[in-house]
Amino acid sequence: MKRSFNHTDALEALIKGNIPAFERLFRLYYPRLKKFAVLLLKDKDEAEDLVQDVFVQIWKNREILDGERRFSSLLFTMVKNRCLNILKRKVIQDKYALRQAKSETEELYHISFGEEEVFVSMEEKLSAELENIIAQMPDRCAEAFRLKWMEGKKNHEIALIMEISGTMVDKHLARGIRIARNLLHPDLFLFFMITRG
Repeated sequence: MKRSFNHTDALEALIKGNIPAFERLFRLYYPRLKKFAVLLLKDKDEAEDLVQDVFVQIWKNREILDGERRFSSLLFTMVKNRCLNILKRKVIQDKYALRQAKSETEELYHISFGEEEVFVSMEEKLSAELENIIAQMPDRCAEAFRLKWMEGKKNHEIALIMEISGTMVDKHLARGIRIARNLLHPDLFLFFMITRG
């Protein structure tokens, strides 16, 4: 009779260098991790390469997994962080490319661009959009949202500042997220969730 898959046993075997155990864990997590990376990067090939690289790092550093009870969380965190680094790099590259295009266009056509034509980063765009959206939120919802995602306060700090329960903080923040999702451009909302979520 075929033995059922045991996640704990497979992880322990992986730590000891068991290749079949590594392959079984790879087959278990790879589809979900790839889907997650594709969602963030919007590039299937780049997502596949990234997830495979994460598993290579897992294999190389398998000894430190000893006692790691939340293996799936570790994998998703590694993938998320790598996706975030790629997205940040793309933002920097896009910003540089836009500035280069501006400079070259001025040089080629002797155009004097006005001061109002500013190339802003995604972070600056996001902050400006969030300010507009916060102004449309109910007062208490807006206050909680600003404290959380504009000032970086923890939930318990927000509860103390607003003199409300942690449950009410969660409700205000959830409502704020729904409003932001509806009003933000999808790309900016994704950037918001990755950088501040």
